[in-house]
Amino acid sequence: MKMEQKKQQQFAEFGTVLKSKEGTRIPTAIPGLDPLIQGGLNRGDFLLLSGGIGAGKTTFSCQFAYNGAMFLNEPSVFASFEEDSASLKRNMARFGMDLEELEKIGKLRIMDMEILEGQGMGSNMEVLLSALDKIQGKRLVVDSLTAFLTGAKDKFDYRFLMHLIYKTLKREGVTTMMTISRMHQTNDLLGVGVEEFVADGIFQLESYVTDSMELKTRFLVRKLRGCDHSRKYHSVAFSHEGIQILPWSSQ
Repeated sequence: MKMEQKKQQQFAEFGTVLKSKEGTRIPTAIPGLDPLIQGGLNRGDFLLLSGGIGAGKTTFSCQFAYNGAMFLNEPSVFASFEEDSASLKRNMARFGMDLEELEKIGKLRIMDMEILEGQGMGSNMEVLLSALDKIQGKRLVVDSLTAFLTGAKDKFDYRFLMHLIYKTLKREGVTTMMTISRMHQTNDLLGVGVEEFVADGIFQLESYVTDSMELKTRFLVRKLRGCDHSRKYHSVAFSHEGIQILPWSSQ
């Protein structure tokens, strides 16, 4: 309980400072990230979180939703296409996130989603917007966009849906984070299509092996519109309190 109160005070104080200095920027509430992006995001930013298997995309994106709801009074919707809600709640509890408690008080909505094709993809979007409306949601996480868009029958459907999602969520003022799976480590563009150009920001989590043969994770802001962001790799720490982006750069 003391730890939660300490966190709440920390984010509340930071939010006040941010408002006086930047006006429109909103903290992500991911520890260590906001100093790298001039204090936070613009309301309604559309973000992609890219990473390979096991890099921490679900934990990172869930923490974005949870901390926003818990500490910044930003109700959030987390839509999972890959992990059922029971497993998600159990796994996130290991990182200090009590998702069920926030659901009970209407600050968070966890949704099990199905991959639908054609017009069914539009139905999924309607379900998400309805869930956001019910809790007056300010944040949306979709895990993953890769799974969501597998229902697109052709490139036209794919492009049309991406633009529709982007414009709809922008209009509603919902700050959105969608995860994307990458199979290979590369410094090239993500190679996933129109979404990387539509997105306001691209965050990247990478797993890598050190010289001492230890598997670690590093973080990079590849893109964030209207922001003089860090352009270096940063180490990522996982603990019982979740993910933290460390201020020093990773090799």
